[in-house]
Amino acid sequence: MQKVTKKLISDLKKNKKNYLDQNPSLSFYTIRNQNLDIENFINFLSMNLNEKFDLNLSRKFISEKNKSTSLKSVQRLISHMKSFFTYLTKIGKCEKNYFESIPKPKSNKSLPKIASYKEINELIEIVDTDSELGIRDKSIIELIYSTGMRVSEVNFLNLDDVDINLGQAIVFGKGAKYRTVIFGEKAKFILSKYINVIRKKLNLENEKAFFLTNKGKRLSIRSIQNLIKKYINKAGLDSKYHTHTLRHSFATHMIDGGADLRVVQELLGHSTAKTTEIYTHISVEKSRAIYTKAHPKA
Repeated sequence: MQKVTKKLISDLKKNKKNYLDQNPSLSFYTIRNQNLDIENFINFLSMNLNEKFDLNLSRKFISEKNKSTSLKSVQRLISHMKSFFTYLTKIGKCEKNYFESIPKPKSNKSLPKIASYKEINELIEIVDTDSELGIRDKSIIELIYSTGMRVSEVNFLNLDDVDINLGQAIVFGKGAKYRTVIFGEKAKFILSKYINVIRKKLNLENEKAFFLTNKGKRLSIRSIQNLIKKYINKAGLDSKYHTHTLRHSFATHMIDGGADLRVVQELLGHSTAKTTEIYTHISVEKSRAIYTKAHPKA
């Protein structure tokens, strides 16, 4: 029976890098989360030296995490540990993948929060465009809502990726796949103003990133999330709304407006239509709520 030793921990640390490097096409967030989860397990083992490294110890690790983190995080943790130890057993660095025997806890799937058309307009209008950064911030909000882009995709966007005249942008999305997104006249107007006036002032070092900080650097994912949350709070909208709410709202409003599910799937960059179907469910639930409220026999 294998035991937790300093050598085992050292081997895990060495093989972690090779494991993380084998899938360079994964998103920054996925690799970061994998690294974090594996580090947490290695730290756990460090506190359990000379214990039997078996199914019970693996369950103990998951159980402890279950007490201090969300259900979604535990599901992710189990998935990452299964994958890591599958790799280790394959290269002969581990006797058995005990995490294969630990089922992921089931969750009740809840529909994402969707902002109404009115709320989206309130969010956009609350941005003060008398300031240079206000024009940038409004451009970000307009772009995400107009295209359904992920925040990581907005962060990765470069100036050369955007064609204002055609009203489209080339996006580098999940799975290292490129797709084309489309935006309308309102987004064109504010984006054009940002590019031709504000970005020229901010771009001090010939930076290729589309959205820049006041120091001319690429705007980080966290900064984009924070600025959108700031405007959500300023507009007095639901405190549970966040950056991804704009993407959810884009998809739902498209389907409400009669867009074909396959078109929405392509615009969102979903690999399967099943992922996009959640927005159909949201539309159905909204119709049900309206029916129940309005119909005398409901």
